[in-house]
Amino acid sequence: METASYSKKYIILEKASLMFTQYGTQCLSMDDIANECGVSKRTVYKYFQNKADLINQIFGIRITRFSENLGDITIKSENAVVELHWFFKYYKEVISSYSPTFIRDFKRYHLQFFLKYSKVNNEIILPFFFKNIERGQLEGLYKEELDREELSPSIMNMLGYIFNDDSLTNIENAHGTLDFFGKLLMHRLVTVEGLDELNTLNP
Repeated sequence: METASYSKKYIILEKASLMFTQYGTQCLSMDDIANECGVSKRTVYKYFQNKADLINQIFGIRITRFSENLGDITIKSENAVVELHWFFKYYKEVISSYSPTFIRDFKRYHLQFFLKYSKVNNEIILPFFFKNIERGQLEGLYKEELDREELSPSIMNMLGYIFNDDSLTNIENAHGTLDFFGKLLMHRLVTVEGLDELNTLNP
């Protein structure tokens, strides 16, 4: 019975997540979500107090997955250059999953949640960059004189620019900007040895 209940809750979370990120939060009701999931609205309310609770749980899961995926990238990458290369590829996938409508709704109608999830930049992504820089320096692939604290405002500004409703209106432009920043940052970081490694990734 617990497995069946978990399965229903999982289905609701997964389908509602796709619906919210594609269409935004305001135009969708709990009835819409129940219909899409093939369950009654009563079943939806069995697992979630209201739409805000559903949104909160969805993005709690998304943040956990994001953090875990960054951990996997670190483990599977043979060096810091490869790690950062795969970070930018993965981040492009992440921003592609959010529509401008969702970002606009999230900021306008769910400010408390938006501010909470905005901490991802400071609490997950920035530490990832710091560890990557330290790793690259130890491997001799990044310049020894790099100052992580000096680089952090540029990194945060990039993330803030990319992940907003105006930028995401044209996802190709957002990807192009992210590619440009990624190449600029990586060329700023690498030594001659690191550049050789980078050139093998971007022939």
